[in-house]
Amino acid sequence: MKFLLKTSLIFMALVTASLHAQSSGDEARIRALATHWESAWNRHDMKALAAPFTDDADFVNVGARHWKGRSEIEAQHAARLHQFVESTWATREVTVQFLSPNISLVHVSWDLKGDKDPDGTPREPRGGVFTWVVVKERGEWLIRAAQNTNRGNLPSPPAMK
Repeated sequence: MKFLLKTSLIFMALVTASLHAQSSGDEARIRALATHWESAWNRHDMKALAAPFTDDADFVNVGARHWKGRSEIEAQHAARLHQFVESTWATREVTVQFLSPNISLVHVSWDLKGDKDPDGTPREPRGGVFTWVVVKERGEWLIRAAQNTNRGNLPSPPAMK
């Protein structure tokens, strides 16, 4: 019994150590995706915005529209650019959880101001949370799936741990 417990603890320590050992540089590259998104959004560069998505990515926007593939993600953001051309995106917080050495669950808390409704009516500042599934393909971290949830103009929640 002691042997099994000891073996299990050693195995768990090795698995945990290997995930953490590979994650320090990888985590920085994953966090850089959120920085890239913010920069591309604030330049209103929809091609750059879509660049970190896989070719077959899934994207569900805050309006529950489901877009498939990097090309559609870019095209749909470009089609709505008139609503966002004066907007400013601010990434508040990014959390990264490795599900495996090549898959990560990422939450990006954000704030947005200066955007408009489709009819051109200015919106109140708002925020939300992105949930991303990020995968490592050929040594590069890319967004495979994104779900964007609008928090509206409610106060920002406490920082996530």
